[in-house]
Amino acid sequence: RPPHVRLFPRELCQPALGEALIEAPSAADPSAVELAKRVYDGFERTISAGCPRLRGRRCSAACPGSCMRHLVYACAADDPEMPETVHRYLRLGFEEGPAVRDLLAHPTVAAADALARFVANECEHTRQFVRFSHMADGSFFAVFRPRANTVPLTSGYFAARLGQERFCIADPVHGVAVFHEKGTRPQHMMLDRALMDELVSRRDIAADEERVRALWQTFYKSVSLPGRGAQERGYDLRANWMPKRFWAGLTELSA
Repeated sequence: RPPHVRLFPRELCQPALGEALIEAPSAADPSAVELAKRVYDGFERTISAGCPRLRGRRCSAACPGSCMRHLVYACAADDPEMPETVHRYLRLGFEEGPAVRDLLAHPTVAAADALARFVANECEHTRQFVRFSHMADGSFFAVFRPRANTVPLTSGYFAARLGQERFCIADPVHGVAVFHEKGTRPQHMMLDRALMDELVSRRDIAADEERVRALWQTFYKSVSLPGRGAQERGYDLRANWMPKRFWAGLTELSA
């Protein structure tokens, strides 16, 4: 029952008096993946019953509704309360059924929506601020450090933009990398720390990459408005629209 079950990340779990700690199965465990799929499919069937936007008894990826998309986005959040927030939202959905779609003011729904909105914004940052480098083997490579696990959620966007190219996006914060080959769907992989460090440390850029970076820096300086220095009035506007945490990876701002 909900009052008797709480979910927390391992590193943040502090059992109260009388509570017992039960380890959840690893995400790499096939049985855990199968269970997650069963829960997801069951939740989709439960809350989407009677929805006029259903296609083949499933939610469309292009559906303007927020039911399932918000659940996926909420699960990608780094917030330490995410596991318990999603847990409560799932239980509420199974209890209320399709009515949960209209419970926007319910604290449980509002908490899940807040996580989903943050991740949606971080997905937009990912689409805007990922910068690829042309590598010596002809592929394109980028390192990005978002505040949510957004690289798998946005890989389809980059595959559509670079459909004929081989590319890789590495996220060392979440240990995730996306690989894309021409004519295939993006492949998401969890990498251990040693392999991720090796991937992120790649320096085998193509011969023309430095020239392309210099061109972008020249273009950016040419179209920039004056008064954008750190001590000047417009600096806060630049930092607001181009968050400083991404500056180190931006081709147009790198040294």
